[in-house]
Amino acid sequence: MDHEALRDMKVSELKIMCKGMGLRVSGSKSELISRIMDASILKEEDASKSSIDDAINALLDRHDKHIIEEGIETGQQEVLEAEIVMETVSEPNAPESDFLLLEDEIEEEHSVGDEPENTVRASRDSQHGSSGPTHEEQKASSAHGKKSQTESKRSKPTMGNKLTITRIQLAAGLTVALLLSAGLWVVLQRDSSFTVQPVRYGDSIQFSIQQSTISVEGDDMVSILRDSLSPSSFDQVCSEINFQISGSGSLNVEQGSDQDTVFPSDLEHRGAFSVNDAYGRTTLAVKQVVNHDVELDLQGKTWRDNGVECSNAGWSYPDNQLSIRTDSYRHIADKTVIRTETTAAFSDSDGQSTELEATTFGTSLLPGLGAIAPLLAIPLLPMDLQEFFGDTVLEEGAQSEEGSTWTWSVKQERNDPIHGYVYPISISNDEIENCFGYLTLELLVDPSVPWPVQQTANIRLDKSLSRSGCNVFASAISDATLPEGRLDIRIDMTVTKTEKGGNIVDWYDEYDSKPSPGDDRPTNAGKKEWASHMPDESDSRPSLENTVACMLATHPTSDASIAIDGGGYIWRADHPLGTNDWNLSWVDTEDDSGWIHLSMSGQDCPIIESDNNPGGTASWDKSSIPSTHTLDYLENRLLRQDRYSQVQQVFMTQNSDSLNLVGYRVISGEADDVSDLLSSEFSTGAVTAIASSEWSQNNKDHTFNVIMDATTARVGGWVQISVASS
Repeated sequence: MDHEALRDMKVSELKIMCKGMGLRVSGSKSELISRIMDASILKEEDASKSSIDDAINALLDRHDKHIIEEGIETGQQEVLEAEIVMETVSEPNAPESDFLLLEDEIEEEHSVGDEPENTVRASRDSQHGSSGPTHEEQKASSAHGKKSQTESKRSKPTMGNKLTITRIQLAAGLTVALLLSAGLWVVLQRDSSFTVQPVRYGDSIQFSIQQSTISVEGDDMVSILRDSLSPSSFDQVCSEINFQISGSGSLNVEQGSDQDTVFPSDLEHRGAFSVNDAYGRTTLAVKQVVNHDVELDLQGKTWRDNGVECSNAGWSYPDNQLSIRTDSYRHIADKTVIRTETTAAFSDSDGQSTELEATTFGTSLLPGLGAIAPLLAIPLLPMDLQEFFGDTVLEEGAQSEEGSTWTWSVKQERNDPIHGYVYPISISNDEIENCFGYLTLELLVDPSVPWPVQQTANIRLDKSLSRSGCNVFASAISDATLPEGRLDIRIDMTVTKTEKGGNIVDWYDEYDSKPSPGDDRPTNAGKKEWASHMPDESDSRPSLENTVACMLATHPTSDASIAIDGGGYIWRADHPLGTNDWNLSWVDTEDDSGWIHLSMSGQDCPIIESDNNPGGTASWDKSSIPSTHTLDYLENRLLRQDRYSQVQQVFMTQNSDSLNLVGYRVISGEADDVSDLLSSEFSTGAVTAIASSEWSQNNKDHTFNVIMDATTARVGGWVQISVASS
């Protein structure tokens, strides 16, 4: 009986089990479990002892019968091919028990040679406690014994020293053999099916990463990495880059303390954490921490001298270091990812370092890659087996249902030299394979560990492989968010250490402090339709309404005013906090675009600077712009209320040279900065409020960007990048 299984049962179920076993049903849960365990162990011991005793007796009876039959044959043959010689002479001072056993053996040996009836009777009487043989019987028995020994010596050839086995020795040997075979039977007959282990607070594994590679081809693919880390040595990379990866990592399900929960009622889920969600509301979550410490050898191509064309010249940087920590929070109530916090430090072979801190709300760990980000996260993290398989019973031959997006199959259990008995499981994604590449996983699963003890991930994403068999979802990923080029990933992970935690995480359980769907979320009543720009309505700084009105009245011949009068709109606006300035980016109905920098001074708004953008910077699509909340409302919600402590800390602890901005973006065209990369999590036509900051501190330059959906007031996330000051 499994103690852990009993712990997971309800008290009422334990009492029913006790009643069925004839045990008392009173007492606490721990007493009921102890009572069931003691009774089960006693029952198993009795059954085992009985079966072993019966088996030994049966084998001994068969052995005795064989000896009798063999003895009869011996009388007809002169030479024996094999023989078990029973001891017939006892020590003068032998203990009574040994003497009785030897007498019993003498009786059996003599019975083969048709001894006189009185000799047999004398032996039987001695075993049943009779007064003993008469003097005449003793003399006859003694004479017969001497004669028998003499005849035995004459009839048997000399065969050297013989192995002498007594009945006790035979019984002992058979007992050992049975115990060994019983142990083997337990191994062979143990339950070959299992469900994956539930996650516990305090669970942890350590793993190594070996023989792993990432290959990126195509400048669109490379630019995502190059631009997000700029300035760094990656600025010289174009068209192709290859990573050789090795190192180590760990995964821990954190055990929260009582101080990690805000509401006393949440202590029913001791071990969980209170964390703010995308709306700034307090929710209860399970915290998982993944660490990677790896060495990177980089190779690729670099630019020609003109800095425009990519050459065939090689680019190589060995011995780079990358450390990544990812804290993810899953909601107790439904296992959805509420929040992900990622910190990364990259040091290249030239000694330049880049640090990144990103917080996203949802599953994305890689800002800017939209719907493909979860796919790329798969090889970086040990698979959560319970999330993937749930309560599915796994055994040799088990496989996914026909038509599933993920195809998997369980192979025959094997004894791995490193991990012991494990089940190999193969997994692949049919949607990707039918559309633009492949994604396969080869796992070794230990039924006692919630994650694979070995995981090999292979991914290829290539937009040029797109076929007509793509379904709507996969096609949308390919067309909208998958850059041109090819990405190949192979990462091998092997678990080197496991530790089991304490209490099981109680998923899908409601809790008293859980916010309802409508709690602390703005209603549609607060949203407003656009005219030529996002509504602002601020009375604490120069409003966007007053600035645009001043521009149209004061500078009617400017390109910006002409675009607005002709049906265009302002798709991007930035206001430096603490100033009277606005930098407005416009687009007209012909997709021409530009920007104008104005400064409000009373009723005047002189132009500080203005210019036109290159073609294709923005696309006019006013009909796709939804109604939004006002910028002033979103700014106050984001910066001036205790919802997002990290954001408030950045904007409240800046230096005098800090540049802080608030504004908005309409998502269209190509992403051209980190805030737009974050915005790519939203669909084209969406409007996001933004806040950004730039400052220098401790010989490092820092940039910070945060975005919020202007239609729902849901924060998408924020990114902070820190590089060495030039």
